[in-house]
Amino acid sequence: MMSKLKSLFLSSSFFSVALAGVLITAGPACSKKEDQGGAPAGSSVKRAPEETATRVEVAVLQGGNSAGRFERPGEVIGAREADLAAALGGYVERVLVESGDTVKKGELIARVDSSSHFAQLGLVKVELEDAERELERLTKMGKAVASARVDAAKTRVARAKAQKRVTQTGMSRALIKAPFAGVLVDLQIEQGEVAAPGQPIGRLLVLDPIAVSVSVTDQDVQSLSEGSTVQITTAGSSTSVEGKISRIEPAADQRTRTFLVEVEAPNPSHKLLPGMIASVSFTPADMGDALLLPQDLLVTKLKDNGVFVVGDDSVAHWKPLELGGIVGSQVEIKSGVSRGERIVTVGMRSLTDGDKVLIGREGICCSNGSVVFEGAPKPVKPATKSSATAKDIGAAVKEGSASK
Repeated sequence: MMSKLKSLFLSSSFFSVALAGVLITAGPACSKKEDQGGAPAGSSVKRAPEETATRVEVAVLQGGNSAGRFERPGEVIGAREADLAAALGGYVERVLVESGDTVKKGELIARVDSSSHFAQLGLVKVELEDAERELERLTKMGKAVASARVDAAKTRVARAKAQKRVTQTGMSRALIKAPFAGVLVDLQIEQGEVAAPGQPIGRLLVLDPIAVSVSVTDQDVQSLSEGSTVQITTAGSSTSVEGKISRIEPAADQRTRTFLVEVEAPNPSHKLLPGMIASVSFTPADMGDALLLPQDLLVTKLKDNGVFVVGDDSVAHWKPLELGGIVGSQVEIKSGVSRGERIVTVGMRSLTDGDKVLIGREGICCSNGSVVFEGAPKPVKPATKSSATAKDIGAAVKEGSASK
């Protein structure tokens, strides 16, 4: 029994010595691994932050004389309009014209109860002649007549003259005449009718030149001036008509808060008719070769406004801008950026100066106030000789892509 216990004790001692030898051999290797970058158990590993890039869209700034052009709808009206009416009313004795006729200034259109006014004028003339004869007779009698009778005769003459003027005024208003040359429309009376006082009988319009009435916002009106050239188009014609701004209302309409602008254009063939809806293309005055930028591309900060510009290093650089006047939905850029620079158009509000960016696509800024990308539909623009065509814009985009 004792021999067995002794044998077991010797085996255990041998195992312990062997295990200690293994641990001593492994110790330097573990220490070496820790020295090479390993970390003790339970400690946090600190890693260098990874550099990320923000996906954006950019556009190359371009410019041109048509950059500030904008369109607004309007209604075609007569250059001059007048509502004709029977001022005193009465029996319609005669109508001398028809609706659609062209009349001259002063031409007689209708007679309304002129016979009664003519008869009344005859009575007044008789009364005036009698009063004048009475005054003449009393004057010749000299001092034999009391001065009171002479004064009464003078008053009677003055009253008769005043009545004659009143009757002549009524007589002239019974004869409805054209106040200016034009075309008569909406004729609403017939011979034999009895017209009420003030009843409209028709409208007189001037169709050559023609006018277009347009309502513009306070932003638009700032850049317009009388005499500026505009282009007028309608749905019924494929060609545009050149006109000029003839009047700008100095105060806004109280209901719509818009300003009325009237445009005149020659209309010898009467292709533009009152009631048509027209599209008027305005070119702001004194814009020249101004650089315009859509207002929604501006980034507003506490102290200034600006844009982010991306160079060849794919880094967003903050550029504060000096702004000029507002033209429709765009604003004039006086300084800060120049043509040919690439500005961020999408994603700019999440950037800070020096951020890395990843460009998703690149376009041209701007056509009719919008960024144009290659292959995308082009914004509709007025058909003018100075406007860049869609083909020109596409060629410019391809040229810019090839140069990168």
